[in-house]
Amino acid sequence: MKKNKQGFAIIETIITVVVLSTSLLYLYGTYSSIINREETRLYYDDTAYIYRTNYIREFLENNTNIENIKSYAFENSYIITIGPEFDGMFNSEQIANNMKATMENIFTNFSVNQMLIMDSDMLSNCTNLKDDTKCEASTSNLNYAINSYIQTLNDTTYNYYLIVEYSEYTVDGRLSRCVPGTDEGCNLYYVSLGI
Repeated sequence: MKKNKQGFAIIETIITVVVLSTSLLYLYGTYSSIINREETRLYYDDTAYIYRTNYIREFLENNTNIENIKSYAFENSYIITIGPEFDGMFNSEQIANNMKATMENIFTNFSVNQMLIMDSDMLSNCTNLKDDTKCEASTSNLNYAINSYIQTLNDTTYNYYLIVEYSEYTVDGRLSRCVPGTDEGCNLYYVSLGI
């Protein structure tokens, strides 16, 4: 009689361990998924960076030749990298009004690492591989992190999107600009807005 009770206790223990292990694995998987989504939310389209990007978009629309650039720069690529030195960004009047220096200050003060304009046709053409050479030319010079961000985009409401990569790290409790790959603890943040 005693042997039957011991055998039953062992079986109960095994079943309890299996049920608890399964529950813990399920909780771990759920927790990992939540952490991954939160990390993505933190680095992609964070509210503070959306406000910065909106300011940059307004600056570009009001003080640069961005509309003219959209008309000629997307013949061989869906994505162009822009900045203060981009050819044709400013006309002579805008340069005289110090808009180029203002844009340089925006890059510095907002911790902009790089700024891109993307033709929204890329979102449909490059996922279906309809236009292989143009897609390859668009993404060949981009780093893995920004390519990963672009793959999360799917809105084609606008014809063009401004994509900004910010690079910052915390120094003495405040955010400072950093150089990815050089400064330890440098984080990259991404935002895209229609332009």
